[in-house]
Amino acid sequence: MALAPDILAGVARRLAEHAGLQLPAWVVEARTTARIAALALAPEAYLDLIESGRGQAELAILVEAVRVGESSLFRHKPQIAALLDLVVPVLRGRSKRSIRVWSAGCASGEEPYTLAIVLSHALPDHAIEIVATDMSAEAIEVAARAEYPREELEDVPFEWHDAFEIEGEVIRVRPALRRLVTFERANLLDAAAPRGCDMVWCRNVLIYFSPEGRRRALDRLLAATLPGGFVFVGYSESLRDIDELEAQRSGDAVVYVRRDGPAERKTPVPELLKRTPSSSPVIVVPPAPLARAEDVLVLAGTPQASVLTTQLGERLAIGGLRRLVVDLDPADLLHDDLAPVLRRACAAARAAGIEIALQTTRPGARRWLSRHGLPEDSR
Repeated sequence: MALAPDILAGVARRLAEHAGLQLPAWVVEARTTARIAALALAPEAYLDLIESGRGQAELAILVEAVRVGESSLFRHKPQIAALLDLVVPVLRGRSKRSIRVWSAGCASGEEPYTLAIVLSHALPDHAIEIVATDMSAEAIEVAARAEYPREELEDVPFEWHDAFEIEGEVIRVRPALRRLVTFERANLLDAAAPRGCDMVWCRNVLIYFSPEGRRRALDRLLAATLPGGFVFVGYSESLRDIDELEAQRSGDAVVYVRRDGPAERKTPVPELLKRTPSSSPVIVVPPAPLARAEDVLVLAGTPQASVLTTQLGERLAIGGLRRLVVDLDPADLLHDDLAPVLRRACAAARAAGIEIALQTTRPGARRWLSRHGLPEDSR
């Protein structure tokens, strides 16, 4: 059942008002249609329900249905490498021996447990506290059990396998590590943020917020982060427009450092200075992309999702960018796993006021875009 445009717009508006979510239309329509069928209501009656005071419970169910909670253990290894190579040495060099981390949008707990495993191993003499929050009660319940399918162990580097107990087809995070993580149900836009965090980990959450919601969420993330603290976001979620943050590159990842107040120009925090053998400080700043209003990303051969994610993140970080053209014509083969990457990038770009134009002249690529509900730019 296709929803009328006014019904779809009304549901999308209610999701934005209640949870700050700005989701692809197909996601809203699919999940709403399922809830309408489950309740045996007319579409107009369903919209009236979630707009009324008596519909708060149903609105919570709908938010649960549309939320994006994909996660896995030791996911996004370039960022874990950045945590070990850049962040850990800084934390080790500070005088205090306690670390407070906020894992925002923690889904079913894989990311905060990964952080607990890595930090406890790298900083054994530090007291580690991780506050993990998610708006989904179901996700928090799963996270608190700390049990995952054994197949997830395949993505965990061998040196970290001792963090888990194995029982048949299930792996469990060891109790000592579980005790480092506290789970709380909280909406990033409304709940009070933790305070005094040395690190905030909030991956692939901001891209689903409206521009206003993104700003409100960022205000909470910044308020939670101590000066000199670190902020990790998804590859397509550039924060280079945020004055309070300083971008630092480590390998294939970008980490943001909380400044002590706004700054006129980019300067790394003192702990990130490297020294030559003569002990004279050398400021290491990753080269910033040249500012330009429009750029082109050409997909050639058989693009890989992980590579495309990195390339899109780098292009969206270009200063002053207003339009990014993605040229699909040179690609020999477009795998289906590229579609969610492009969809997330389009959402992130909209939130930052950037247009992504997907262009092709080839019938096969046009059919691929249509099949995945991605808009083709006709210019």
